[in-house]
Amino acid sequence: MSGSIYMATSGAEAQRIRLQILSNNLANINTAGFKEDRAVFRIPDERLNPDADQGEGAGVSAPSYSDAIPLTTHTDYSRGPIQRTGNPLDAAIDGEGFFSVQTEQGIRYTRNGAFTINPDGNLSTHDGDPILGEGGEIAIDGADIRFDGSGNVIVDGAVTDKLRIVKITEPTALKKIGKTLFQLDENKGAEEPLEYGGVQQGFLEGSNVNAVKVMTELIEVQRGYESYQKMIQTMGEMASRVISGVGTTE
Repeated sequence: MSGSIYMATSGAEAQRIRLQILSNNLANINTAGFKEDRAVFRIPDERLNPDADQGEGAGVSAPSYSDAIPLTTHTDYSRGPIQRTGNPLDAAIDGEGFFSVQTEQGIRYTRNGAFTINPDGNLSTHDGDPILGEGGEIAIDGADIRFDGSGNVIVDGAVTDKLRIVKITEPTALKKIGKTLFQLDENKGAEEPLEYGGVQQGFLEGSNVNAVKVMTELIEVQRGYESYQKMIQTMGEMASRVISGVGTTE
């Protein structure tokens, strides 16, 4: 009985974690450059039958509490819809790659091309972190600002710099750190020049979250959580009846 309650509890916990991830995705449906997350479940190695190729009984053993807990969160890096804004400081990458951002903690990466000019006169994110060009921070000294299809930054008709757009060799090496920024784990991957990554001025890449799909999954998760709750309640009542009957005589 206790084992059944334990497994039902693990199932409810898994649904709770899925709910957190889905809710965060839905909350960022209008965030430019946001990439949705998905919970990844797997059966731990210790739950696998070591005699998988030795006849009857081979294969996967009964699930345990740890089976239901998502051990990792997978980020979907597929491109979101490109949306026209008409703002000359907005830029969308046409293809793969990431803009490079200089933060106090080091270089970070983003697909969010909603730029502005910080108090130092440099092209930056709306949080004030400078956007990097091939020559470093991009100083904007002029009124007419343009990005051409190759990523060149043109101020008052003169090329000032070129946006530093890079490709990450292994996307799983990226870790979300908030504000649509990613940090690179250099032990797992590296950046390299992007052979092709056109830029569209006056456009932004929207979130790649599918609202209908997320809402459907939220309903599924809610129903699943409620089912586990009912299972736990039922098994708890059964256990109480068994305990109350111990030691009684006819």
